[in-house]
Amino acid sequence: VPTIEHEMLPDAVGYIVISEFDGVTDEQFIVALDELKTQGMKRLVIDLRNNGGGSVESVCNVADALLPEGPIVYTEYKGEDREARNSDSECIDIPMAVLINGASASASEIFAGAIQDYQKGKIVGTTTYGKGIVQNIYGLPDGTSLKITISEYFTPNGRSIHKKGIEPDVVVEYQYDEKNPEADNQLQAAID
Repeated sequence: VPTIEHEMLPDAVGYIVISEFDGVTDEQFIVALDELKTQGMKRLVIDLRNNGGGSVESVCNVADALLPEGPIVYTEYKGEDREARNSDSECIDIPMAVLINGASASASEIFAGAIQDYQKGKIVGTTTYGKGIVQNIYGLPDGTSLKITISEYFTPNGRSIHKKGIEPDVVVEYQYDEKNPEADNQLQAAID
């Protein structure tokens, strides 16, 4: 199932929408990024609005394509040190913006937080949901399940995501335009 949509907007702005982070997202992202580069992309907007998250491995692979060498996210288990997932030194260097909103959660927040901490782009929109914990589900013999929180996420600079979310650099509330339903004031702010 496609989790990525992309297109070239006017003025060589590449636009990539990531609907969720699952097992195919990282491969689809690289294909989209390469296609936009081939078309002459000079700036990039990544849209994570309404992206509820998904696979940590997938989001780290996507972020790795954009970030310099260093941590992408820290995971902390109770009573243990933080474990880092790292990016290599290969990255792209173009102006970038990431769109977020209150329904951007979990893996989306990991991505936005890493871009923000490395100052690789502007975060535009409204504060994210604030789900910075990991749960495992354990099946029980009677057919019920038990969900247990096992760890917490932190951005590269050590910021907790949980119950706080990621604050945008540029706050823009979405405004529906009845005269022009296709208009997207948040996307326009990201392009600007």
